[in-house]
Parts: sequence; structure tokens; C-alpha cells
Amino acid sequence: MGAFINNSVTDAGNLAIAKALSGGTIKFTKIVMGDGELPEGQEVQNLEAVISPKATIDIVKKTIITPSTAVVGGVFLNNETGEGFFWRELGLYAEDPDPDVGEILYSYGNAGGYAEWIPPSGSQTSIEKSIDILTAVGPAANIAIHINADAYATVAQYEYYLSLALEAAGLAEQAIEIANEAMRIASEANATSNSMKTQVDDNTGKIATMWDALFGALTTNPFLVTFGDLTGIKLTSGIWNKQNSRIEC
Repeated sequence: MGAFINNSVTDAGNLAIAKALSGGTIKFTKIVMGDGELPEGQEVQNLEAVISPKATIDIVKKTIITPSTAVVGGVFLNNETGEGFFWRELGLYAEDPDPDVGEILYSYGNAGGYAEWIPPSGSQTSIEKSIDILTAVGPAANIAIHINADAYATVAQYEYYLSLALEAAGLAEQAIEIANEAMRIASEANATSNSMKTQVDDNTGKIATMWDALFGALTTNPFLVTFGDLTGIKLTSGIWNKQNSRIEC
């Protein structure tokens, strides 16, 4: 999306705010995208229209953020964009509280060199954008929006993509929780593994000590029974080695 860092309420917009504070209503009517460049010395506040309009967006959203600011939004699809253009202008239009004035350019932004290329319809790139404009409306101003009769499909699309975004945010939170739990389990497993290694090393040392104590110092036959003769012994297998006093298998 283009960087509309200088988005500002126009003089006509500020005048509409003043009228709304006196009991009138500002009704936002449309969002216009354009590719016009600001002439040198041109003040945004003095503009009365988007310089080079390329696409009009129906408004499907109005949210009051604070008593003096609101977000107005819509959905842009490039399926009806005959020619590609650099999205450089962003204009918000409204009906002035005074019906004799009619529709005005309420706020305007220009991305300048940070414009975004929008391909034409029929190209390999399909563009779908939810466009929100945060704008000043003045304290206690009465705000409304105009929704075209054929904009209901766009409203449904907007709500659909909003639900997807909220669902994605929920899944991201779940993924973070699962990752934290996995890290906790891994930490516990590592601690258990270290504890088991310590026990194995300790037992190995004890076994070595016992072995040395039992068998390390043996130099003679530790058994009381000898086979110097076979008195009282019935040999069922093996061979008696009389010379060495032993039975051999």
C-alpha cells in the first residue's frame, strides 16, 4: 500500500466539521484512488478533488475511534480496472452538512514517490485491498456513511476478509501458546535427562567400586569345595582333571 504520510483534512472538510458541530451531519460518500502528482507549491488543504481519479470505492465501514477521529473504509478490487495505474492519491469524499454545497473532498493524501502499482483487470495479478482511512471528524460531530445499493456484495466480502483476519490472529495466539508449552516440556525433558545421566554416572562409579572390592584382590580359589577326589560326587557331565583337582566341561 502507498505511504500516505501527508493525509490531511481539506479546508472544505474542516468547514464541514464546524457545521456538524452546530447540529449538521457529515455523510461520507466514497473513497477515490488516483495517480496524480501534486504540483509544486500545491497545498493539500486547498484541493477540491482528486487530481487524476482512477478508481472509486464504495464505503462499507465507519468506526468511531475517539470523539474526534473515525475510520472510514471500503474494499478495492481490480476486476474492473481497465488500465493499470500507480496508486498515488487517496481521497475521501463527503456530503457537506449544507445541502446547497453538495459533495466535497473531505480529506486527501498523496504517496508521491512511494506509489504502488495496481495492475489492470485481466492480468495475472488479482488485487483485493481493504482500505481504511483514519480521519479527524471533530469533537461530537455527527457522522454517517452512504452505501450504494449494489455495494452489499462488497460489504459481505469485507466482513469475510475481516473474519479471516480475526481467525488468523486467534490461530497465531494459539500457536504462540503451543510453542511456549513445547519449550516448557523440552526444558523439563532436558532437566530430567541431565538428572538421569547424573544417576547413571553415580551408579556406574558405585558398581566399579563394588567390583574392585569383591574381585580385585582375589589371587587364590575363593571356594571351599575342591575336586581332589570325587568322593560323594556323581559326575554326570564333563571330565575330572585329577591332576589339577577340577572338573572340566
